[in-house]
Amino acid sequence: MVNSMTGFGQAQEKFDHTTISIEVKTVNHRFLDFSFKMPREFSVFEDAMKQKVRQYFNRGRVEVFIHVSGEGVKTKTVQVNWNVLDQYLNALDEIKSKRSISGDLEFEDILQLEGIFLEDEEANVDEFLQEKVLSILEEVLQKAQMMRQEEGKVLKKDVLNHIQEIKRLTYELKEHIDSIQEEYRIKIKERIEEHLTTGTHDESRVVQEVALLADKADISEEIIRLLSHVDQVEETIELQQPIGRKLDFITQELLRETNTIGSKSNNVHVSKIVVALKSEIEKIKEQVQNIE
Repeated sequence: MVNSMTGFGQAQEKFDHTTISIEVKTVNHRFLDFSFKMPREFSVFEDAMKQKVRQYFNRGRVEVFIHVSGEGVKTKTVQVNWNVLDQYLNALDEIKSKRSISGDLEFEDILQLEGIFLEDEEANVDEFLQEKVLSILEEVLQKAQMMRQEEGKVLKKDVLNHIQEIKRLTYELKEHIDSIQEEYRIKIKERIEEHLTTGTHDESRVVQEVALLADKADISEEIIRLLSHVDQVEETIELQQPIGRKLDFITQELLRETNTIGSKSNNVHVSKIVVALKSEIEKIKEQVQNIE
């Protein structure tokens, strides 16, 4: 099954006056890459969440967003900093005794003093919370996977359409082999006649040029390899495993053989076919970049 690397899923669940919302976005990436944006307290679950993601995806950048609303997962406690308060009161008594200032410190005044209260937060992270988070995450991953599968069907259809066009163009190219060979046969004959007419003594150079022309006259091997790579794409795209990297490699080989044919022939018709082949291969290459 062809899977895209682009997907999205979201879900949320309420429990004990707390709501946990999770979103997952996936995009193409050479490897499996993770990004977590969540409350710091959830970092203890990160390894477990990565393992869960690996059960669904093999490649792509996976961005996980976790938001907590309601009572949250932290308990806040407030304590009086008696040491600081005593220092304030002692300082007030000292001011009164030295400067003959009268007056009492009211409760509202105490509330304005800095450092009087100490706040402490304790994370309520336990096995129950981990199970909840992983359960919601799995639901989200399933949704993202379904999206990747649906887009994968579109990618597969598009790649196969381009492959059929490449196959058609390759067979059309095959029909020009005889005319290409005839063109180079004439060039070889002319080169030999020129050598005989001018009496050139550099026979090795003439032999090299003739050999080069003879090599350029034959594109049959490149055509065979092109058709072989087309078959490989059709076989690979039916595999029930990640195929993106393999398809990328085959696409590069398709382009390499096409470039070789283009460099060998100056035939106008062949040049047009080579341009069309490159266009189709580039379209496949673009789609393959998003296949898992």
